[in-house]
This record gives sequence, structure tokens and C-alpha cells, in this order.
Amino acid sequence: MSHTPQGTVALPRRMRHLEVDRRGYPVIATVERSLEEVNFGGISERRKLALAAFDWCAVCGMPFADELRWQMVFRDGPLPTAIVSGEAPVHEVCALYAAQVCPYLFSPRSRLGDEMRKGVVRDPVVRFVGFESTSAVAAHESQLQIGIYTLHFEHRGQTDEFSYRTPDEIRGRFAEALEREKDLPVSDPEGELIRLFNRLDEEGEVAGAALAAGAAFAKDIFEVQGFAPYRGKSYPAVAGLMLKGTAQEIREFSDGSGDEAYRAIGPWVLERAGQFPTALQRWRARGQSMVRRPGPSAPQGPGRSVAKNAPCPCGSGRKARRCHPSGIAG
Repeated sequence: MSHTPQGTVALPRRMRHLEVDRRGYPVIATVERSLEEVNFGGISERRKLALAAFDWCAVCGMPFADELRWQMVFRDGPLPTAIVSGEAPVHEVCALYAAQVCPYLFSPRSRLGDEMRKGVVRDPVVRFVGFESTSAVAAHESQLQIGIYTLHFEHRGQTDEFSYRTPDEIRGRFAEALEREKDLPVSDPEGELIRLFNRLDEEGEVAGAALAAGAAFAKDIFEVQGFAPYRGKSYPAVAGLMLKGTAQEIREFSDGSGDEAYRAIGPWVLERAGQFPTALQRWRARGQSMVRRPGPSAPQGPGRSVAKNAPCPCGSGRKARRCHPSGIAG
């Protein structure tokens, strides 16, 4: 049994903004991509961070708003109070679409092909569960690779579910989901972040914006797989500015930035007026005790010279000669 050709399954409206690969397949939000290659089997941890921080769907990369967060679960019977998964949640209509075009979700005889789980057969019954919200996102050591950290999503408040053996069993539900699909509210700053995030040539700019919005305060975040390029840079300082800076300071930072995602993140933080997605709100709350004063108005370049007794530009509150005597890497 082969998967259903993508062109024969109606595309949900919220997925129509996605770019497509050379074969014409929409490139879902969570996978690794470049202009040369799209790896549908490669899940990007930095992209998962942006999905968590902004509360976006892992398929269409659009906000959940008041819709349920759906997770595929690998267990029968009653579920525990909390479900923790290394997969980011999706909209119901996106899950139903994926079930009909993804080879692994389509066939009960399909096998995984990634390096760590190659040959693992899909469970005979696929079960999706809908939750009211994502209650937490945290870095955990991978069960497959010792010493490798990945992001895990915790969900509570089970509200709905569906299961199937073959996609024929859910086509009626998919048709109903398409019929009741509604446009999702997106402001101009969030729309710009979504546009940048779903480009084929996106190289982590939006994950950097997520760090700046407060994800830099998440425990062990810089130990997560793929986050080495972000270490030693000024993200915690910028996150401090976004946390405790004045509205004018935040606007000046974004307006003066040469980074497209940074230009959007300041207005996004200000328009949220403290009403952030749960995971980001928790990270920002953790940052309250870590930030003594607002960070710099812009990331500092490598080796930037500051007076030895001046406050360190990283925002720690310590003198530069004791904190970062060689300057802050930008």
C-alpha cells in the first residue's frame, strides 16, 4: 500500500501559505529544510523551540488560538493526567491531512527510516488525542541518544480523540474538519514571524527571536541538539531587555536591528501585553530572577571594548572586567 498522492487530498486553507519542495509537497513547519534539500524525516529542535514559544502548529506553522492541541499517542486505554512527547502538537485538520499523505501515518505496514529508529513498524492503530493547551515545554535527555537533549511537550486536559487503522476510516471526519475550518487571527508582527519561519531558506532566525522573547531563560536550552550556534551569544541579554526593558527601549532595539526576525519580535512582545503562550510565559517567569536590569539596546559584537569598571553589556549587573573581559559575542 502506498500513501495517497498529495494532490488528491484537499489542502486545508491554513496550509496554503507553506512553500513546497521540488516535487510539489508542502514543507511542514517542523522539518529541516534548505533551498537545496528538504528532509521530511528530520525534525528540527530549533524549529520546535519556535513552535513552543509562539504556540504554533507543527504542520502548518500557524497559531492554535482557541483550537485543541493534538498529539499522536502510543498507548491504549485511559491516559495519565499528563502526556509528554518529543513531538510538537498540531491542529486537528492538519493531523487528518497528514494521516492521508504521510507514508508512515498512512499504512499499517509502514516503517520508520530515520537513523535511530530505522525499521520500526507503525502501530496497527494510530491514536490522536486533543488537549486544551500545552502545559509545559522542557529540555530532556533523549532516550535514544545518551547526552543529547531534545525538547518535550507536556499536555493536560484531554478533550477529544480519534483513531484509525487506515485513512479510509477518517475521511469523513476530515471532510467535516475542512468544512468548519476557520481563519486564524494573526497580527502583523506575528504574520511576519510566520512568513520568515516557513521560508525554505530559514536558518534559525525565528528560533533566535524565540530565544530573545524569553526562551533563552529555559533550563538547559543551550544544551539542546542543534543549539551550539546559539551558545555564547547575547540572547540572554536581549531576552532581559524584552523582559524588563521599557516599551521605548524594546521598540528602539527592534527598529535598529538588521535582523528581520528581531525587527518583528519587539512589536510582537509589546502587543502581547503580558499574555504569552504558556511555555514562553513560564520561561519569562524564570527569567525574572535571573535578570537584574534590562539588557543592551542591541547585541554586542565580538570583543567589543568597554571600560573595565563599567557594567557588563550582557546585563548581568557585574563589572565588565569580571564578567566578560573580552566582550560579548554577537
